[in-house]
Amino acid sequence: MRLSLVAVRTNTEIQPGIHLLELYAPQLAQAAQPGHYCMVRCSPAGSSDPLLRRPFFLHGAERGRGTCTLLVHRLGRGSSWLAQQPPGAEIDLLGPLGHGWGIRSTTRNALLVGDEQSFASLTLLAAKALEEELAVTMICRADPQGTGYPPALLSPEIEYRVLTAEEQSERGREQSLIDALDEYLGWADAVYCSLEQETSRTLYQKYERLRGKQFAQGTLLQPLVCASGACLMCGIGTAAGPKLLCRDGPVFDLRSIAR
Repeated sequence: MRLSLVAVRTNTEIQPGIHLLELYAPQLAQAAQPGHYCMVRCSPAGSSDPLLRRPFFLHGAERGRGTCTLLVHRLGRGSSWLAQQPPGAEIDLLGPLGHGWGIRSTTRNALLVGDEQSFASLTLLAAKALEEELAVTMICRADPQGTGYPPALLSPEIEYRVLTAEEQSERGREQSLIDALDEYLGWADAVYCSLEQETSRTLYQKYERLRGKQFAQGTLLQPLVCASGACLMCGIGTAAGPKLLCRDGPVFDLRSIAR
């Protein structure tokens, strides 16, 4: 974990209200692993409004170029300020943080499933899986007013499917995801879920395969305060006992958080 002042290299609005920020952050890029996040101060230098840092998953990292990317959805004051930062602006961030995704040596077919707003937690994982010559399928459940993660940002080697808002409206939000998993779960030998906890529980209860040891991992997503474990505000109960989301997560064995 390191406190850094990094420079914005590019700021691209890839969809209305969604920005991809490329940061020049060599040390962060070297240390970044799939599922890591950073805490970003979303206010001008010398200001304390908003007071608390905001957590963002590391969307991508290129060690050779010394760059990392953040995917920023404009939702509140903090994320809106960050989304407006121009090239050359300096960003104060703390990271990399957390316990991320793990890829078993026996994995060959990886299924990555996420909601649109949390999909950035999976993109660095997908890149690493391709580096390890895994077959990768990604399923994105679009927000009610969204269109899903932009396919142009993914490698053409990835099979990608978006569950559109219209599709979810016709078949039901949970049922459309279940129907998609029916097609792919038998193929996969590892599953990575970045979904609402209740959705993860629904899938865990329905599919016996998700209950297999070391077969599925999932995220828990909630606001974080200190990201160091000092404040104890992100304490959670898991099947393995009490954990701190900021330090022990945000990625856990699905069996620990969905049963």
